[in-house]
Amino acid sequence: MKIVVAPDSFKGNMRSARVCEIIRAAVLAELPDAEVRCLPMADGGEGTVDAVVAATGGTFGSAEVCGPFGDPVEAHYGLLPDGTAVMEMASASGIELVPPERLDPMEATTYGTGQLLRHLVDSGHRSIVMGIGGSATVDGGTGMAQALGFRFLDAGGRAIGERGGGILRRIAAVERIGLDAAIRVACDVTNPLTGPNGAAAVFGPQKGATPEMVGLLDEGLANLCRVAGVAGAPGDGAAGGLGYGLRAFCRAEILPGAALIAETVGLPGALEGADLLVTGEGRTDAQTASGKLCAVLAEMARLRGVETLLLSGALHGTLEPFLERFDYAFSISSGHGSLAECIAHAPGDLAFTVRNAVRLLRGRGRG
Repeated sequence: MKIVVAPDSFKGNMRSARVCEIIRAAVLAELPDAEVRCLPMADGGEGTVDAVVAATGGTFGSAEVCGPFGDPVEAHYGLLPDGTAVMEMASASGIELVPPERLDPMEATTYGTGQLLRHLVDSGHRSIVMGIGGSATVDGGTGMAQALGFRFLDAGGRAIGERGGGILRRIAAVERIGLDAAIRVACDVTNPLTGPNGAAAVFGPQKGATPEMVGLLDEGLANLCRVAGVAGAPGDGAAGGLGYGLRAFCRAEILPGAALIAETVGLPGALEGADLLVTGEGRTDAQTASGKLCAVLAEMARLRGVETLLLSGALHGTLEPFLERFDYAFSISSGHGSLAECIAHAPGDLAFTVRNAVRLLRGRGRG
């Protein structure tokens, strides 16, 4: 029996590579002769580099860059065997790098993301995959562009030296440079750049924006779009408008994160000839059934005639749609009283649920 194991991380608990290890051991405890292929997964947010490197046998690199508020941070990236470089903007400009009381999207910058991108290009990498989840910024990618060598000019033709969302309304012109790299962006949101569903209105408050700041940032992002002269598209609002900045300044291609990472780690090829896909995540709800990572992988499997087993830390909401997306869907929870207890017992509960599921499948003749 050939089983492909491709889970997301169980957020706040286990990274996807660890989930793979537990599932693999549990499968082999019941089916010692099974062929088990492990491909840790992510959708472009935090943990993407770790997952892709683990899945492909790549290596890690790092560079010191400017954090969201100018403090130096060590940003990590992955180098894959096929020459592709994988980076996360969160490693350089992420919200997890900033104490909650310090958050301020008027000042926070993606400059460090641009420095990391520049480092990869200068090192000879021309195929780059970038995850853009988890940002602390709403600067439309201007900081990233500044680090690459772009100059933003005010109405008097003077270069704007400051960074952050606060400069957006002052931009009157852009001096561009060329960038010799093909950048594919893993993005799991479809928000536009501006408006009630845009970067400032939806994500700004999470990054410290007051209602007044939201209005100023939205005006600034609209001004950036006018000056840059590149029409908006779904996903532009991701990472505080970094999605737009990458398209407008780097000619990047914005792609659904789950599908892009699955292609990057070779999941479609791994599914050929497989009997079962095992995927999972920390919490499954209506969003998952509507197209999040596990559902995307299940559809890939279905197109190849492969059944999918979903293992979730918890199944929430209306349960019926889960059986439309997945052939089997199980919660691993064993009835613990608190979230802390669930997290503490998750590795053992996961292994137990896998062994139970494999016994059922074996009993149906699939083993």
